[in-house]
Amino acid sequence: MNTDEKDNRISPQNAGSGEESDKRYTLVTVLLVTLTAISVMVMIVSMIYFKKRITGDIEEALTGNREYDRHYALVVRGGDETYWQTAYESMKNEGELTGVYVDRTGDNLPNDYSEYDLMEIAIASRVDGIIYEADDTVDSVVQINKATAAGIPVVTVRSDAPASARRSFIGVSYYNLGNEYGRLIIKACRETAGGSFKKESEESDGDEGFSVLVLTDSTMQDTSQNVVLTALKETLQKKPEDIPEITVKTAEVDNSGEFTAEESIRDLFLGNRLPDIIVCLNETNTVIVYQTMVEMNKVGESIILGYDDSEPILNEIEKEVIYATITVDNQQLGQDCVDALNEYIEYKRVSDYYGVDYKIIDKENLRDDPESGAGYEE
Repeated sequence: MNTDEKDNRISPQNAGSGEESDKRYTLVTVLLVTLTAISVMVMIVSMIYFKKRITGDIEEALTGNREYDRHYALVVRGGDETYWQTAYESMKNEGELTGVYVDRTGDNLPNDYSEYDLMEIAIASRVDGIIYEADDTVDSVVQINKATAAGIPVVTVRSDAPASARRSFIGVSYYNLGNEYGRLIIKACRETAGGSFKKESEESDGDEGFSVLVLTDSTMQDTSQNVVLTALKETLQKKPEDIPEITVKTAEVDNSGEFTAEESIRDLFLGNRLPDIIVCLNETNTVIVYQTMVEMNKVGESIILGYDDSEPILNEIEKEVIYATITVDNQQLGQDCVDALNEYIEYKRVSDYYGVDYKIIDKENLRDDPESGAGYEE
């Protein structure tokens, strides 16, 4: 056999290897196409399900002699359910008074979707207005602008996207919130130095200064936390001369998963000397901090300043595990969201910002009537 004949021969082994490679490539391609098709189908089915459910709810309401002129969608990120329950009930109540049906997009859907996917569903459902918990990400801005281009006005709630085409922002002033945390820190330091709020883990005459740790949410993409920190530090710089030096540090908490925040906070507590004061900027971190301190037998080693007024937090204020908490008036927030959309749709103009009140709750005013707001500082 000559050389040319040898070169042109292909061994069965090499031939089989090439065929297997082609088969694997084909299989991967088919899988990718299939997964893409399934994802699209799931999204379409969810949109159809959502639209049918809304239609059914509105028809049911109409048969009960309740007429609605508009349909608004509430789109929020996951977590802080206690916060949104009160706000959503307020939105629904205000909607009933003004002829608006407010639906929380994503409730009872068969799958969990991101807030961006829920915005897609709301836009595809052709709602009359959207109340959206936004952020500063490009995706958030794109969704708001997409809804606006489709003729659907959007108001942002709790966190803003000022670079977008949103019509109004409804929320608390984060600068004022930071100032309030700063005043609470000064108050707690004064009581500690004066002996009315002693740390249990060590003796201190207050001359060594105070350490403050602010827990931030690593998943928050907007600038709200930075504004709170800036205002907090500015307030502490103006502290009275009789208050020892106050040092402020921050630590990020991973709030992306069900147990990630708990793991982050536990890691902070393990092997580290606890700060004199821990400041929590959301409900989740507030609850996890006091639970972890109880579990690790560290109650009294740090003063806790929390956020929100859920029942567990109020219980811990009564037990003096939590020193104080700041909560937003969720009823006012929900009402203002609906009113802002109504005003824009009716008059084609609306205020750029609706400021929502906040309240400070501590043991001194804990038993005051929360409905009237009596005894709460604002």
